[in-house]
Amino acid sequence: MSLSPASADTTADAAVATPKTPRRRTRLARTAVATASAGLLVSLALIPAAAAQAAPRDAASGSVAAASAPSLLTDIRTGSHPTFDRIVLDFAGNVPAYGSTGGPDQLTNCASGQTVPLTGTEYTEITTTNAAAHDDNGNPTYTGPRVVYTPQLAKVTGFAVTCDFEGHLNVGFATTAGVTEIHTFPLSNPSRIVVDVHHG
Repeated sequence: MSLSPASADTTADAAVATPKTPRRRTRLARTAVATASAGLLVSLALIPAAAAQAAPRDAASGSVAAASAPSLLTDIRTGSHPTFDRIVLDFAGNVPAYGSTGGPDQLTNCASGQTVPLTGTEYTEITTTNAAAHDDNGNPTYTGPRVVYTPQLAKVTGFAVTCDFEGHLNVGFATTAGVTEIHTFPLSNPSRIVVDVHHG
């Protein structure tokens, strides 16, 4: 559809009435925006890294919550008894939170994924959190071997430190057939986790 002369005149008037922005002002505006952006980036860069992450706070008091120190493994002991074998994990600090898993699958090292060289028919792993076998400087607090064979025990063939990484500390052991029950419990003074492997 063709436009009437009046419509054509209106369109032409609108085009004439709108002045063109001088190119110099456009360049100045762009320069100002770029300068402001650069200033913002510099300001952000000057913010300390610590300020970007707020420390955890206690919801009730509003005070900064302090993380509890990890429990440090200092020794692993074994003992032979008429009806059970005993493994004891000694700790400096509190007894860490712990659990256990078991089954026919061999133990593996959590860092390398390699199989731990212990033989048996069943394998049990004591898993702890907020615990380690080294201090904050990387010095070992447990200086014994990482794999220990125990021929003096009736059913436990050996034990091993299977994980010591980022607050996770695991100790596993292998047993032969004839185990009737595995009982774990914590004791204090000194802090320790006791594992009794009953065999009747």
